[in-house]
Amino acid sequence: MIDKALEIMRQGTRFLVACHRRPDADSLGSALGLIRTLRAIGKEATLFMPESIPDSLLFLLEGEKGVAEVDADARFDATFVMDIAAKALIPPRFPDSEITGPVVVIDHHHAHDDVGDIVVRDTSAAATGEVVVRLIDALGLESIPAGAATPIYAAIVSDTGGFRYSTTSPATLRLGARLLDEGVDPWQVAQQLFESWEPARLRLLSAILATYESAFDGRVAIMRVTREMLAICGANDDMVEGMVNYARRVQGAEIGALLWEWEVRDDAGSHIETKISLRSSGSADVSVIAAALNGGGHRAAAATQLRVSIDEGEKLLHAELAKYLAHRSPAGDA
Repeated sequence: MIDKALEIMRQGTRFLVACHRRPDADSLGSALGLIRTLRAIGKEATLFMPESIPDSLLFLLEGEKGVAEVDADARFDATFVMDIAAKALIPPRFPDSEITGPVVVIDHHHAHDDVGDIVVRDTSAAATGEVVVRLIDALGLESIPAGAATPIYAAIVSDTGGFRYSTTSPATLRLGARLLDEGVDPWQVAQQLFESWEPARLRLLSAILATYESAFDGRVAIMRVTREMLAICGANDDMVEGMVNYARRVQGAEIGALLWEWEVRDDAGSHIETKISLRSSGSADVSVIAAALNGGGHRAAAATQLRVSIDEGEKLLHAELAKYLAHRSPAGDA
C-alpha cells in the first residue's frame, strides 16, 4: 500500500495527521516527522491533537500548534493516523469520513485490527518512525526534512528502549546514525524521554512497586496503579508510562503486567476503565494476550483498555494468561 499512500501525498494538497489515543513518542514523533515532510513537498498539514501531550514529549513540538477539534466544514484530501494497531486507539473526537477523506494508517504492529482505508504497515520496522523515513526516501527527498529528524529519532529510540530491545536491527542502528548526521542531539532526546523525572514520579514508582504480586509460579509479575495512588503521590497519568517495565525485570518472570485505573471523561460524565500494559521478558508473545482482550501491540509489548473495574480486569487478564501459559513450558519451548 505504500504506492497508494505516496500517490495521495503527491496528488493531495491538504492533510490531517493524527496520533493514536494517549500519544507516545513513536506516535507523536512519527506524526511530526510526517507533517514536516508533507510541508517540505509543498503541502498543508495539520496536527490533530485532542488530548494532552506528556511533558516529556513537549520538546518535540518546537512550536507546532495542533488542533483539538476540526471545523465541521473542513475537508482534507486524506488523514494519516500514526502508529495505530486497534480501533480502540482512534483518538477522541476523530472527524467523520466526509471531513477526513481516506484514512491512511502508518504503522508497524504485527497484532492489529482492520482499521484504516489504506494501510502502510511494516512489521519489520522497530518503530513507526522508521516507516516514515521509508516514505521520505520513496518520495525522493535528498535529506530528512527540516524539523523532522529529532521527532523521528525520538520515535525510534523510545520504541527500542534506547536501542536495547530485540526489535533493534542493523538497519535501525544505521538509521539512528543517519539521523545524528542530520543534527539530532542524542543526549537531549534521551534526557527528555528517560532521565527527567519529577519527585512525584519517584513516589509513584515506589507505590507501584509495593503492589507487586507474583502469579503462575513466578512466570508473571503483576503490578497496579489506582486513582488513589496517583492522588496520594501528587502524580498524573503521564507519569505511569514505562512503569510496566519494572514488572518485566523480575527474575524468572516471562511476562510483566501493569493494571492501571484510567478515568474516562465524556459527555455523560466520567467513569473508570482499566488499562492493561503487558511486556515480555523473552519469548512470550504478549500481543496474543492483548488481542484476546480486544487490544493489540507487539510480541514484546502490548496493551488493551477494558470498560471494567481494576479487579474485574485482573480476573480477565488471569483467565487469558492461564490459556496462554497452558500451551507453553516454563522455559517457553511450546
